[in-house]
Amino acid sequence: MNQAKPDNIQDREALFAIEGANKEWMEILDRSVLSKLPKGYELTSISPSDFYLLVSGSLKVSCLAEDGHERVVMIIGAGTLFGEIAHLHLSDLHQHSLRTLEECEVARFPMSLLEDDDFYRTHPHLIKSLVHSLGLKAGAFFAQLFDSGLVEVDGRVCRWLYQLWRKQGKKRVLNPGLSQGDAAAMLGIHRSSLCRVVHSLREQGIIGKFSKKTLEIFQPEGLSDRACSYRHMSD
Repeated sequence: MNQAKPDNIQDREALFAIEGANKEWMEILDRSVLSKLPKGYELTSISPSDFYLLVSGSLKVSCLAEDGHERVVMIIGAGTLFGEIAHLHLSDLHQHSLRTLEECEVARFPMSLLEDDDFYRTHPHLIKSLVHSLGLKAGAFFAQLFDSGLVEVDGRVCRWLYQLWRKQGKKRVLNPGLSQGDAAAMLGIHRSSLCRVVHSLREQGIIGKFSKKTLEIFQPEGLSDRACSYRHMSD
């Protein structure tokens, strides 16, 4: 039996966004400290003694390589917890960055809540929500590892464009919400590589204009075919 895809997860794509997975936590904002953050603000004070709920706005989570290269691995939307993974795993060898993409409101909770047995007993639906979102994030990271190891650059780009077309209602003209440079960073490829694929797709009449606010998809089936065609030789 086919099951409907949850609204808060984009599956089978390298670019992953999660929104509203923990909206139930809005019920206990009185137990948090609320802060307003401007667009472009980098959260550098993430501590294992706290975790957070994004009340409004959006932010990006990036991994930083030793050479300074940024790989955006996730976009977090309103109603989503973040910083909770530090309670389970914290390593100085794995650096990450969180930066707001627009003005945000953030609720900061003490990590002691997740060590309080009474809190688990009185708020089981919140713990269920937390476990659910951790599962979604784990799935996202696995999908990105899969793409990095098994899918060629052309396939990654085409699959992302195809999934974006599906997510936005299979329209001819979409709003990707990010530039080609941002898309390349999120897909973990060089901007020149993305431009090469985009140029090839345009020459074949599969896509048209691609800017931060406009993406034209003329032949979605062409994207799907190319996404399935590009695999490493080890396949």
